[in-house]
Amino acid sequence: MTMKKILNLLLVSIVLLQSACAGYIEVILLGTGTPRPSIERFGSATLVSAGGQYFLFDVGRGATIRLQQAGITPNQIDKVFLTHLHSDHISGLDDLWITGWVWQREELLKVHGPVGTHQLVEGLCDAYVADISYRVANVDLDNDKTKIESVEIKSGVVYEKEGVTISAFLVEHAPVKPAFGYRIEFGDRTIVISGDTTYSENLIKHAQNADLLIHEITAAAPSLIKRNKRLANVIAYHTNSSQMVEVLNKTEPKVAILNHVLLFGMSEDQVINEIKQKYSGDVAMGYDLMRIGVGSSIDVQRINIE
Repeated sequence: MTMKKILNLLLVSIVLLQSACAGYIEVILLGTGTPRPSIERFGSATLVSAGGQYFLFDVGRGATIRLQQAGITPNQIDKVFLTHLHSDHISGLDDLWITGWVWQREELLKVHGPVGTHQLVEGLCDAYVADISYRVANVDLDNDKTKIESVEIKSGVVYEKEGVTISAFLVEHAPVKPAFGYRIEFGDRTIVISGDTTYSENLIKHAQNADLLIHEITAAAPSLIKRNKRLANVIAYHTNSSQMVEVLNKTEPKVAILNHVLLFGMSEDQVINEIKQKYSGDVAMGYDLMRIGVGSSIDVQRINIE
């Protein structure tokens, strides 16, 4: 082998090594909605792929359907991380669990979440006793694979394997306590998922130097808030447009995508325009089946399901 070929091989090896060290994370927004039933915005669910692994953050209404539309079968998902236990973040968990089992998930489903996660999992297992017994008897599925491993987490590192580190941190969603956001790191890449929160200094602390910040948003016409106390209470424990501006200016992510979109009497364009008047960075409204590739650059696309 000539010296030139040896040098070329070395250069290729160095490039490949640098690429592996730098890391690449792919995110698919499976559900960007709220408790409102919506065909456009399913319940909260964010899929993260890094280091050859899938991680699902929240499992709201229709998550399994969105997975299928994204070309991913539910048996491929065995690691779930819950931000909190509001219904719109967990109502698709039973579907993911049982359907993934029917599709012969190789590993047990493991659900990480706040205090109350054990009770949630135990309740699901009790609720599906009859269904499981019928399926085992009819098609000889592995009954042992119906078990769910639940882990009640605290702030700090909650997962670390094959180069992927996931840390949980507390956010402000009172009276929901605890409520978590997550920071996912792989190589040189970092994404942060806020979960449901109002303005949170702790989120700002943990969202520094993020390539991608996925953050919830809410907005309402002032006249609606003024005459509706219940709406005012809902708005108070979410992040409004002016608070979002402050969060973005203090964290300065490379790209910010707005999620858990809860709007009353305001359009998505109005909200984005309000934010962009006081924030010069890259921010966009998130939509179901938006795919975000986080590498040396950040690429945002919509998955075509037509």
